[in-house]
Amino acid sequence: MEKKYVIIGAGNGGQSLAGDMILRGLKLSAIYDINPVPIKDIKKIGGVKMSGPIVEGFAPVAFATDSLGEAMSAGNVFLVTIVSNFHPALAKQMAPFIKPEHTILLIPGNSGSSILFRRALEAAGVKEIPLIGESGSMPYATRLIGPAHAGIKARKAVLPIAALPAKRNEELFNIIKPVIPEIIQERDSLSVGMNNVNPKGHVPSYLFNLGKVEAPTENDKDFHAWGTKSTIKIEELYDKERMSVMNVLGLHPVSGDETSKMFYKGVHYVPLPQEKGISANAAQVPDRFIDEDVPLNMTLVSDIGKKFNVPTPVTDLLIDVANIIRERDFRKDGTKLLNLGFEGKSVKEIQRYIMG
Repeated sequence: MEKKYVIIGAGNGGQSLAGDMILRGLKLSAIYDINPVPIKDIKKIGGVKMSGPIVEGFAPVAFATDSLGEAMSAGNVFLVTIVSNFHPALAKQMAPFIKPEHTILLIPGNSGSSILFRRALEAAGVKEIPLIGESGSMPYATRLIGPAHAGIKARKAVLPIAALPAKRNEELFNIIKPVIPEIIQERDSLSVGMNNVNPKGHVPSYLFNLGKVEAPTENDKDFHAWGTKSTIKIEELYDKERMSVMNVLGLHPVSGDETSKMFYKGVHYVPLPQEKGISANAAQVPDRFIDEDVPLNMTLVSDIGKKFNVPTPVTDLLIDVANIIRERDFRKDGTKLLNLGFEGKSVKEIQRYIMG
């Protein structure tokens, strides 16, 4: 069967992927977003403008739509680039259109993203589950620098992906390789999601630089240069706790430092200037640095630690501070063993589920 690729999500990641694919000579069957604004922007100029050191040019987009049914009718491989918080809701919306021969790649996944997506499809009545997988990150460091205008600052040298169940890893790899040539196979999808470097790189520097985050005027626009001796210490302690709980489950932990070196070969990218009307500070420090990274990653680390007697004091502290500033209970709302279907399960049972 011919593979027809559709991008679900027309934010910075989706538009960057679309532009990159098209300018490399690949066919994109459709790009979809529930928000009509970016779709109108793309239609208005007939595609996506690409700027920056990695990809330059204009990528004509043949079909942009805010109708999910239309988008799913246009293809059979769905590259999902929306914020992970909305994966379960998207799965429910996609359920009426799902076919067993479909492939869905979550770009990126967070802790247990493929599992949560599958469980949402099952809850919506899907009997024959398609091939589902996730990547460890976006293929790029990228931002929207204007309407229908994406700027890729750096391309990942390698990008881990894995399928759920892992016995379908090679099948997923062969389907995705033509559009994202940097991919490599990881052991399993839960390892991919739990090795996501964003919580380590985002949460401590955000929480312990609130004066900069909440400043009324722009300052120190490069968030990635905000690290200090103390925030870096907190990052490393969190990373050790994350890897410890992964080891308990028999997963494949990779340190955040190792992942970052693997992604960018140790070279830090340079932020791109943004067009007027877009706050560079806000773009560098989006709310999702807390609202995504804490409930979709740190809460699972904490929960596994409690259930399997692995201390996670730094993780717990970061969750507590995030709860205070957001005035919500991330532990209640976030990913835990319970909503992955693993509550009370043994390590052997969890391994059987993720490996197949």
